[in-house]
Amino acid sequence: MPDAAGGDSGFWRGKKVLVPGGAGFIGSHVVDLLVARGAEVTVLDDLSSGSWQRLAGCVDAVRTIHGDATDPDLAAKVFPGMDVVMNLAGRAPGLTPDEDRHDRLYQENLRLGNAVLDAMIRHRVPRMLVVSSSCVYPDDAPVPTPEMPLDGTEPESANRGYGLAKRRIEETAIAAARRGDVEIAIARPFNVYGARDDRRGPGAHVIPSLLEKILSKDEEVVVWGSGSQTRAFIHGTDAARGLVDLTEIHALAEPVNVGSPREIRLRDLAMDLMRLAGVEKPLRFDRSKPEGATRKAADISLLRGIAGGFAPSVDWEVGLEEIVRCHPDYRASKRGCNQTVPRL
Repeated sequence: MPDAAGGDSGFWRGKKVLVPGGAGFIGSHVVDLLVARGAEVTVLDDLSSGSWQRLAGCVDAVRTIHGDATDPDLAAKVFPGMDVVMNLAGRAPGLTPDEDRHDRLYQENLRLGNAVLDAMIRHRVPRMLVVSSSCVYPDDAPVPTPEMPLDGTEPESANRGYGLAKRRIEETAIAAARRGDVEIAIARPFNVYGARDDRRGPGAHVIPSLLEKILSKDEEVVVWGSGSQTRAFIHGTDAARGLVDLTEIHALAEPVNVGSPREIRLRDLAMDLMRLAGVEKPLRFDRSKPEGATRKAADISLLRGIAGGFAPSVDWEVGLEEIVRCHPDYRASKRGCNQTVPRL
């Protein structure tokens, strides 16, 4: 069994692993760890949000395929012979004011999730990771949030369509596992962060969005909402360890949180980013914009019990400094990217 530091049990050595979405933010961290543990990795990505550059540290050790995971003809060439599929393909949410994003994210994520599961069953891949989301939990969920029953509730309102799609994907996966079609691990990540989360502009996640504003020429930093809302972040390397360990030792079709219980207010997050970037600007809180959940943090008691005392290992200050130093605007004006978080 892997230990809290992500020890190698030998399970992955020689395993043929397909990672749809493996050129994405979280997916690339998963690929790094699988390669380090001896797996034979194939990455399938349509590059709509992924980049092969994220795999620069292990590109010689993986097979890469540019393609659509929902294409049945491509699936017939890629899925047969795989031991494990770890599905990181999806359309990630971000707070934007457009209401049509809910239906769009619901349709796109459901289509992707069902296509990968169908291909696995059709081509007899024995084990799969389904990556769900903390967005499946209702707005009034207790914080830190345990793996609570979802019956009779609605997913968080700020990301309703995305959360609803993830709920449906979980339900379909659990039904397939109960039929004996496949062994399935289900993970619910909370607020993953890291320098590879480089999406900017509308829909960007909170840390890159704030940093973009801080490094811009704007005279102030506008924070959506009150600034008192809290989030608990887990670094991509730690999230990958949780996902890989769950796939290895808990493919029981039981959803498990992957995250951190440590909360930080968004106003404090903005101040930390400004300090690390060497920037001083006034903060303005725009309460007319959506701020998402008032609090968001994971109860990871179940994961700790499953994965030998799992705990996030990347120091918050180190992880945040890495993001600042690797931002292109910071690199242009300072000394360049100094990746301080080691690859696993």
